[in-house]
Amino acid sequence: MKQEVRIKNVIDYLKWVKTPLYEEVDNKEGRLVSFLRSEVYYRGQASDKWELIPGIFRGENCIDEHKILKKAELQLWSEMQSLGSYLEKLVFLQHYGLKTRLLDVTFNPLVALYMACSEEPEENGVVYRGFKTDEQNVRIANLTAKYIFENEINDIPVNLEEFAKPASVQTEDFTKPIFINPPINNVRIESQNGAFIMSPLVEKIESDGTIIKNNGPLKGSFFDEKRAEIPNRYKESILKELSVLGINRGTLFRNIEEKVKSIMEEEEYKRARIDMSA
Repeated sequence: MKQEVRIKNVIDYLKWVKTPLYEEVDNKEGRLVSFLRSEVYYRGQASDKWELIPGIFRGENCIDEHKILKKAELQLWSEMQSLGSYLEKLVFLQHYGLKTRLLDVTFNPLVALYMACSEEPEENGVVYRGFKTDEQNVRIANLTAKYIFENEINDIPVNLEEFAKPASVQTEDFTKPIFINPPINNVRIESQNGAFIMSPLVEKIESDGTIIKNNGPLKGSFFDEKRAEIPNRYKESILKELSVLGINRGTLFRNIEEKVKSIMEEEEYKRARIDMSA
């Protein structure tokens, strides 16, 4: 069951961020010692009603994943020709707005808070938190990306085994979500301190060998039970606080259009009084 903390301002939020970072344990001398649990990542969503589901699977009519990737690869050939792997291509397209099976997360909690507040002003936002483990299988992630670029997704039940065998992997290797800490090969990953969770190629394989393809929410222990909820009435004031701290549209997205929008927003913020007593 989800446990929620309600956030009114950045100070409230940073208190929530700080809480799980350190654990205290008894050492051999009977004293409590604090230690850093692990690397923490966050995901901000503008509505607490949204599931933790990659963009390619959202909505009643799912997009044809293979078709949209091949179209993007063809039209953006000059921009993508220097990318060394299918996984790098997938990350590139994800960061420039294409819907993929990657779910964005960030190591910067303030970036996640911005994402939770920047859209859907009538909805309550939410920030999820997770703890990085060793579940980063780059080889399977690369093979998954290669498969969806090269094969029709509807053919998964037919030819996944044929695809896996030459690579000396098992079909079961494609049933688990994968945490991806990508190379810093574009400015958005750098500015947003981003990483990803890749949805698995297939949901499960039945005992009779039947393969069920995946098109739903991420499953597994990538996020803990505690999350921060941001009531919609506080979103605007939190965005103003974040702008003062250098977290805004211009610094996170870094193109001319977004920087101009950020300049205008900052001028509007200066004219408005931030009510910190709410």
